[in-house]
Formats: sequence, structure tokens, C-alpha cells
Amino acid sequence: MNNKIKQLTLLALLVLAGALVSPVFAKNLKKVKSGNESKKAFPEKRNVIFIIMDDMRLDMAGFGGGKMKTPNLDQLASESTYFSEACTTTGLCSPSRAALFTGRYGHRTGLDDNLHLWHSPAATLPADQPTIIEWAKNAGYNVGYIGKWHVGYITPGDRGADMFIGRNGASLMKKFKRPNFESLDKYYEKGKTFEEKPEYYSTDKKKTFETSEPEIQVNGGIKFLRKAAKDPRPFYLTVGFHTPHPAYKVPAPFDKMYDYRKVDLPESYKENKPGLEYQHDVLWPWMNVGHMSDDDWRKTMSYSMGLMTMCDQSMGKFFDEIKRLGMWDNTLIVFTSDQGSMLSEHGLYDKGPYAYDGLMRIPMLIKAPNTAPQKIKHQVSLIDLNQTLVEYMHLQPTVSNVDSRSLLPFLKNGNEAWDEVPDVAFYRYEWYNGHWFGERAVRTPDWKYCFNPCGDDELYDLKNDPQERVNLYRNKAYANQLKTMRDLLIKHLDDVKDFKVKAIMERYIKCEK
Repeated sequence: MNNKIKQLTLLALLVLAGALVSPVFAKNLKKVKSGNESKKAFPEKRNVIFIIMDDMRLDMAGFGGGKMKTPNLDQLASESTYFSEACTTTGLCSPSRAALFTGRYGHRTGLDDNLHLWHSPAATLPADQPTIIEWAKNAGYNVGYIGKWHVGYITPGDRGADMFIGRNGASLMKKFKRPNFESLDKYYEKGKTFEEKPEYYSTDKKKTFETSEPEIQVNGGIKFLRKAAKDPRPFYLTVGFHTPHPAYKVPAPFDKMYDYRKVDLPESYKENKPGLEYQHDVLWPWMNVGHMSDDDWRKTMSYSMGLMTMCDQSMGKFFDEIKRLGMWDNTLIVFTSDQGSMLSEHGLYDKGPYAYDGLMRIPMLIKAPNTAPQKIKHQVSLIDLNQTLVEYMHLQPTVSNVDSRSLLPFLKNGNEAWDEVPDVAFYRYEWYNGHWFGERAVRTPDWKYCFNPCGDDELYDLKNDPQERVNLYRNKAYANQLKTMRDLLIKHLDDVKDFKVKAIMERYIKCEK
């Protein structure tokens, strides 16, 4: 075990009192560091660039129906297999990313809450839960990871990446203080007006486009690719952006690029449903939105649009460099997001314990060599990208990525690929900052059902009520549809061995009768 890992282990013991480093932990890290270093012969290079955004809704790009200008992403979409019905597994950064990188749901990995918060029950994805980073390294790939990780103090560098540019393990292990829940009180003072509200929207006067976060990550990605161009090994590069995560703090001129007065508020704005009051509990200061006026929401939305256009401009620079290096046509390029984000729908902001489409649906593009562009309408999941890359890169998972399915058949056979696979997406929301919710959801093209231990269940007719405004759960006319959706969810929980929540759900339904 090298000195860096020893230091991280000592820090872990200090921060997590009583925690022990398991033999598997040490064994895995040692194995990753000693990898095969690409001494295997590759008959064909299987280069991969994986781009993951943070809190990017599907409609935050032109190709996803957004009104902001994203010409570079739209161009990528026009050359890609576009999964228009893709969904995340969890509307929360750490759990969704852990599932993506391991191919395993949180009840298997133990990571089901956001990390680095003051009530987080965990501090990292354990080393005995390996990721695609280790598998790629073991297969001889040149592995790069740039930007946001958010899966714990055991970083991609510790897991074997040849180049890691991001927060180091020591900084990720610091104890996090409780946020200031009184920080928004000033907005409630009578007679005061605010041109901007920094926790929601503001002009970043300390940054320019050239010094913005997207540019920093793109420059890191370019650095890796220029080195990789001279390396005989195939490469696997992940570039993790922290944008367009709120708050929407945007440098000029992107802050005023879109006129907030022309922004339309959704029909579900200011909606608060009976039986679902817990969705509005203030578990984080940002969730306190009582001070937000109509114009505040419009500005928040317009600033988010400007931020996405800025991101897109950086993406164009990145794509140009990929083309200049001769990698555009022979590299698998994946673009997605860990989850979406709420922008005033149902009176909600950012993310929390619910399964609305604004949070659940994500962009997903796969540009593959020698593959014609197409649009896939079958629902797929973020976690499915794990097995897709494993299969494409010919990797051997050291722990089964049992919850992930390969999407490669879609690239070859289009919408007919999964003719016999049920068109459903599953979702979970276990914890938020130490608070347990245990929510599970299932989505079909026409219906969505959510099992909520903390409040009323939810049933939505997506075909006639796409904004999920009318909860039909207590409407007896839909009892058969409710049972159908519940049966789908229970079978899924049984299939993936999510037995704890399955038992709670079955007992709840029995008591309901």
C-alpha cells in the first residue's frame, strides 16, 4: 500500500471513529495500483470519452426541448444514438454516481445518501465496491478522471486512474459543518428588495468564461487527451462537470443572455399536494423557497439557461480538440447527467425525496464509431451505462455489476432491440442528509407510481397529465391501474433483492386493505 493510501487510511480512522480498514479494502487498492499497465495486445483501440453533467435536466438542451441555445450539444445529438426516455436511478448525486460507476444499486453498495454532508451515514464508496475505473485499469486502459467525483474520499486516483484532476481524499474527509438555515431570513424582511438572490441566481463577478468551472474541466480533459494521443494504450476518460448544478451563479454576458420576462412558469408552479407535505420540508437552506416571487423564479430559470449556453460553449471547445486530435470518429463518446433538478415545478427547487420527471429524466447520448444517428424511445436507466461500457471496452468486473444492462443492442438494432424487454424505469430515494425516506418508483410510458413511506403514495397518468399535477392514488376508479403498477414495482424489488423495502411495501399494502 503506497504512502498516499496510508495517509488516507489514517485520516479515515480519525474522521470515522472506530472504523477499520478491511483486508478487502487494502487488497483491492493494491491490486488497482499494480494493474496490467496495458501490456496486453489490443487488436482494436476501444477509446471512450464519458461526459457527465451535474443536475442537468433533459430540457436544459435544445435537443431535449429546451429554449436555450446549445448548438454544440445539439450537433453531438444529431450524430448520436439519443435515448430520449432515459431516467436516473436516484435524484441525488452520490447514490446515482455510485450506481453508475459500480452497476449496483445502493442497497448493495451501502451508498444511498449524499456524501460530505453533516448527517451522511457514510463517507465514501468502500474499496470493496470496485468501479469501472478499476476494471478499465486492470484491462490495460489509460484511465483519466477530470472534475467532480462525489463518491467519497477514495478517489479515482486511489482507484487506479493514471490522471486524476479533482478534490483529493484528504479534503473530502473533512467534517462538514451544519449549513446556516438562517441565511435566507434576510429575504423575508419587509421593505427590502433584492436584485439577485445568490442561493438561487446571481451574477458571478469574480469569474469570466475563461475562468469558469466548465472551462477548467474542459482544459483538464484536453490535457489528458493530448497525452493519450501519444500513448499506445486505449483510453477511458471521464470528465465530470459541476454545472449546471444550482445555485445559478453565472458570469457575464451569460447572466443576462435570456430575458426573464419571457420565461413561462410551469402549470404546477406553487402546487402543494395534500398527503405529500413532506416533499416541502426544509432539509437544506435552499429548500426554503417561501420568499421567491414569480420574477425570482423566472430569473432563476433564465440564469440556468445562460449557464447551459456557457457550458455548451465550453463543450464546443472540447469537441473541436477531439476532432483536431483525430479522435472524433473512432471514439465512443457518452454524454449524460447524474440526475435532473427542479425549477419551480410543484414549488420545488434543486432536488429532494420525490420522483417527478424534472428530477428523474436525464439527457443521454452515445456517439459510437460506424453507427448511424437515431432516436431511442424505450426507457433506459443511467445505471445501464455501466454494462454498456464494460461490454464495449471488453472489461471484466471484479464484483458483478448485476443491476446494469448493456445498451449496445440499441446502437445496432435501434428501437427493435428490446422488443421483449418491458418498457419501464425504476427509481429509488433512500436517504437525504441522514433522513430516511425509502421511496421507490416505477415509470412506464403512460404511468408513474411512487411508494412513499413518509406520505401518500402517488399515481400519475403521464399521458393525460404530463406535469404530474393530479395524484390518482386515492381515486378508486384507478384501483386496477394502481395494483398493476404496484405489482411491477414489487417484482422489481424482488428481482434486485431489495427485500427490506419490499417487505415494508407489502406490509403497508396489507394494512391499507
